[in-house]
Amino acid sequence: MRVFLKTTIYWDYLKFLRSGLMNSDKKLAVLTITEYNLIGNKYPNGSYDRKTREKLYWTIEKLRTHAHSLSRLERRLLEKFSNATFGDLEEKNKKVKFEVVRYRLSNNVKQTLKLVATTIGIIIVSGIIIYQFILGAQTRQKIDVAWYQSLNKVGLVSKEEMQQIREDLTMASVKLEETRQFNAELNMQIEQMILNNKVTENLKYILKQVYNNKQATYVRSGQNMTLRYNKKDVATFNYKKPQLWYLLGIIESGVLRIYYNDEEIMEIESIFGRTGEETPIGEYEIKNRAYKPTWYKKETIDGKIRVREIPFGHKDHEIGHWWLGMKRLGEPVKGSYGIHGVNAAKINEFFKKNFDWRNGSAGCPNIQEWYLHFLGKMLPLGTRVNIVQKDKWIKKQNFIPPSSA
Repeated sequence: MRVFLKTTIYWDYLKFLRSGLMNSDKKLAVLTITEYNLIGNKYPNGSYDRKTREKLYWTIEKLRTHAHSLSRLERRLLEKFSNATFGDLEEKNKKVKFEVVRYRLSNNVKQTLKLVATTIGIIIVSGIIIYQFILGAQTRQKIDVAWYQSLNKVGLVSKEEMQQIREDLTMASVKLEETRQFNAELNMQIEQMILNNKVTENLKYILKQVYNNKQATYVRSGQNMTLRYNKKDVATFNYKKPQLWYLLGIIESGVLRIYYNDEEIMEIESIFGRTGEETPIGEYEIKNRAYKPTWYKKETIDGKIRVREIPFGHKDHEIGHWWLGMKRLGEPVKGSYGIHGVNAAKINEFFKKNFDWRNGSAGCPNIQEWYLHFLGKMLPLGTRVNIVQKDKWIKKQNFIPPSSA
């Protein structure tokens, strides 16, 4: 109703202005043109200066006093402004200024909180980095003890829990010290082997000791691959030229010999095919390799042979971290063959596979993970592999050359 009345008076006001002074007597009965112009474009709840408010209230009172003589337009004005409450323009300006200041303060507080939160986050992250990667084990242990002692003082950790924490931290410290000593001794051994030029003779031992050790890395440089331990070069081989490499698998002896540049660098235990699934004798070459491979296992289900896809990491995965696929040279053979490992999650799985009821592999040469990792990194594609039944050159013990007799 108010909106309708306000709109009607506004249009009447416009019509009044258009009608001119000649018709003013018909439109206005009590108010003058000046008074009408003053109140006609105002709002009952508007904010105006003191002088304007006084004039408006006087005009409204004039309309009330002569209510019986008002024209239709003037009656509408009286209805519109009968309950008028004009605000103080200066007070409104103060409120606006206050809101502006409040907004600015609120915005500054938000920015300050963001800055404080960012600073605290940086301090926490820096503390974690320093704790994890810069401080030594003993220093970290002291910090842990002090932290739990403070929790104990405020009642968040009981005395029994505090004692258990002390014991756990002490045990962890002992293990860390043992690991440190082991690494130090291993460093000395490897350095001595390098100085004495006996890396080749002890390569098997080195590979087993540094396997899964964070200090051991394989670094490529041109056509060479270098095994480094504790930032020292242990052994370097060409991993691009397959003609420099040669693998000989001897089924009867259960070994795999690795040759590089006409020199035997390693002889390792190997599992070959069991009865009924013998490893085919002949010449092969390494045609592909895969790290953390998927195993496609043949299974007989309801009398039908099906292939089951087993991803690396599954409890039934049994081919280790590497697959070195072999291609038969000459007459092809059925099936797919390659050098691989065993189920790395099972302890002593390599030896069990060769000597328990399985008595061998399903045809592929199996070797232990630390040797397999070395071959997976070093062997170039195209490397020749020869699988034979017997060893022609059996190493005799206590053999004395004729020149020494």
